[in-house]
Amino acid sequence: MPVDNKLVVWFDEVTKDDVSTVGGKGANLGEMTRAQIPVPPGFVVTSTGYLNFLHKAGLSERLHELLTGLDVNDSKLLQRVRTNISYTKKFVLFGFI
Repeated sequence: MPVDNKLVVWFDEVTKDDVSTVGGKGANLGEMTRAQIPVPPGFVVTSTGYLNFLHKAGLSERLHELLTGLDVNDSKLLQRVRTNISYTKKFVLFGFI
């Protein structure tokens, strides 16, 4: 199964060609594992897995609301929205929403 169809992948399943699915750090950890550089065993949540989580947790719509019309030049507003997103994710993870 291709990496981009999985929700979670082990480091040894990942190569530099998977950077769009697992990010730069995930791809680098996969490459180091494949090169037999000592890396603790681990896994990466893929972009598909993360987007699936956002959708199932009901966060996609909330994030869209928070980010729509955001002025990227207003650093104070960016900080408030970042904090709001962080709290929203924590409430979902701990079962408050």
